[in-house]
Amino acid sequence: MAAVSVVGGLALGACTKAAPAAVAPSWPAGTVLVLDGEPISAAEVDRVGSAFATVEPTDSLAQLRRLALTNVIFPRIAAATANAERRASARALAEEYRAALTAGTTAPAPLAGPVEVDHEGRMTEIGLEVWCFALDAEIGKWSPVIETVGAFQIARVKKRVDGPSPGWTQYKVGVYDFPYVDGDRHKAVDEAIDRSRLVFVDESWREVVPTAWIYRMRGGTP
Repeated sequence: MAAVSVVGGLALGACTKAAPAAVAPSWPAGTVLVLDGEPISAAEVDRVGSAFATVEPTDSLAQLRRLALTNVIFPRIAAATANAERRASARALAEEYRAALTAGTTAPAPLAGPVEVDHEGRMTEIGLEVWCFALDAEIGKWSPVIETVGAFQIARVKKRVDGPSPGWTQYKVGVYDFPYVDGDRHKAVDEAIDRSRLVFVDESWREVVPTAWIYRMRGGTP
């Protein structure tokens, strides 16, 4: 009976062998956060933050990072991952328009859709991404396709009136807009953020992300 007991024990042990431990995801070097599977690097955050620093030079590094994350990076990723198929179509259409416009076609027929709309003002009026392009753009030259929150855009500077600092310079820009979210863009992006999931790769960034945003971005958990 003892022999049978030993064999039985070996068989049971083989059946209940612990599963191998899960392997942690490997993210690109410099990744500090991951939103909906998209890695976010400190360099990317600081690149966007530097644009805000042009307008708000007295803000701390932590505050500039918060502005970059909550105003640009989190909303852009949340909208993009929630609308991946439409995002690809919008990008393709934007590239078609840009190819036609840079070839000198003022109305990119037979393409149908967006029309050029003029925007005037500083960063808050024309949008951070277009503003970054406009800072040193040649008058009249079309931008590359620019991704904003929930849309792609093509822009050209029509007029620039220099101010006492870059943040106070006034622009008139012509913009083609190619959205990939339906209806009220602000509402759609907010809903996408509420369904998003944020992962901290670098735990020190918990001090950067506002608590309310950490609570929101739990993958839709109540």
